[in-house]
Formats: sequence, C-alpha cells, structure tokens
Amino acid sequence: MPIVSLDRLLQHASDNKYAVGAFVSMNIEIIQAAIRAAEKKNSPVVIRIHPDSRQITSFDTLTAVAKQLASRSSVPVGLSLDHGNTLADTVDAIRAGCTSVMLDAAEEPLEENIRRVRQVVEVAKPLGILVEAAVGHMEHGAVQGDDDLANVEEAVKLVRESGATILAPAIGNVHGSAHGETKATSNLAIERIRELREATGVPICMHGGSGTPRAQMRAATQAGVALVILFSDIITAYNTELKRVLDSNRIGIAIIDALVPAQHAAQAVIEEKMDDLGSAGQASAFSEWARTLAH
Repeated sequence: MPIVSLDRLLQHASDNKYAVGAFVSMNIEIIQAAIRAAEKKNSPVVIRIHPDSRQITSFDTLTAVAKQLASRSSVPVGLSLDHGNTLADTVDAIRAGCTSVMLDAAEEPLEENIRRVRQVVEVAKPLGILVEAAVGHMEHGAVQGDDDLANVEEAVKLVRESGATILAPAIGNVHGSAHGETKATSNLAIERIRELREATGVPICMHGGSGTPRAQMRAATQAGVALVILFSDIITAYNTELKRVLDSNRIGIAIIDALVPAQHAAQAVIEEKMDDLGSAGQASAFSEWARTLAH
C-alpha cells in the first residue's frame, strides 16, 4: 500500500494501547529488514530517516526505496525524519516524502525551542505533515535523573505555542549508543508519561527504545507512548553479523554474502521489538479501521 500518514498510525496505536516502532534506517538493508519484519509480524512500521544518512546518500534515495517497498507491502508503512537540526532538514525530508518530521531543539532554552519548532509547523501544517518536538535532557547513553525529565508545564507550553503534533520527552529513556557509548538500562517514568499525554493531548514518542525491558515498554504504551524510535539493538545485530562474515572470509568476498545474513539478523531483532511494542498483529486491525474512516 502507499505510505501511510502518521496521524492515522498514531491515532490507532493510541486508541489500542500499543506503539509503532520507528526503525532508524541509514541503508537499504535496514529498510528491507523493517518492512519484511512488519509483514511477518502483521505489524505497522515506520521507516525513520536520520540526517546523518546524507553523508553517503540523499533523503530522496532512501525514501524512494521505502515508498517502492511499501507499495508492494500489505502492511501500513510510515516515513519520518529523525532529529532534524534545521528548518532545511525538515523541508528536505518533506520534499522526499516524509509524513512527519522532527525538529530537535530540546537542548535550547524553551522559548528558542518553541520558536524553531513553530517555523517548521508553519511549513508543514498546510501540507498535513506532523511535527515532532522534543523537551527535557537526553544525554546519549546516560541514565536520566529527575532534573532531566520533561517538565509537564514546559511540555504543554511547547506544544501549545509551537503547534507541535508529536512530543518526544525525556521520560527515563536512555538515548542511544550511536556514538559508541555503553548504554545504560532505561528506567521509565510511567506516571510522567501519563501526565504528559493527558496534559498535552498529543501522542508521545519515546526515543532510545533499545534495551527497554518488555514490561516497561508495555507499561509505557498503556500510559501514552504511541511511537518508539529504535536503532542501537538493530544496528548492533546487523554489525555483529556483518563483522562475523567478513572476518571469516577473504577480503575479496562478494559483499552480498555479508549483507544478506546481516539483514536477516536485523530483521530478527525488529520482529522481537514488534512483540515488545504490542504492534504485532495490529496491521490488519489498522487497515480495517482505516477502511471504516474512508466510508
């Protein structure tokens, strides 16, 4: 089916107390792994594009792959921008076909965060594109203390004054090991998630979903998390298998012989994450629900 707008995906997830996995995809193999896992698990899925991918390719290239694979898939596939740093990042992602974009200004003073997110909203809202804003302090690899967690009043102000339609707060999640950090274990502030969801009225996006115990993940989805960003666990499985094959063969090995098992390893982890998120089995329910809306 064609790429599905995230507003419907997140509404269905929120109404049914599960979360959609958004898998950060910097190459074709991870995109394929995510969509194939979604088909196997009958799960909605989001392909998450990061600006760092432009060091080797373009948003257009990666989204073209995702759109082509989605068109042949029976499950709903969304396209989203991860951690846009500038208005230009978000505009490029919208032009490439993303139906939601993130402007990450969480480390800026609140008023500057609001101003920068509002700039994106002014571009995106007329096009029906969702805009994700971040609040709180999420240092890579580190456990968040109480002072790091998203403040409910600040989150409400950010959403109300910027027009953001998705909120990515610091909620005890551990954000990534993308830069080589040793990642700590999450300790999610479930009650804070519930407060943020109820006070802001927008879906909650959890970053740093890798390594989150299933019981915590399920509690988070019950409290209001509807979108979870996942990277470290998937890319670790991919890289481990890639390295194993390359290390056990001569340097002239055909790279496809390493990429295929690496993709399979990533897919296996993604399937496990869909079980953790409660999204496995929800694709058919989403499609039926979407058909009722169309009538």
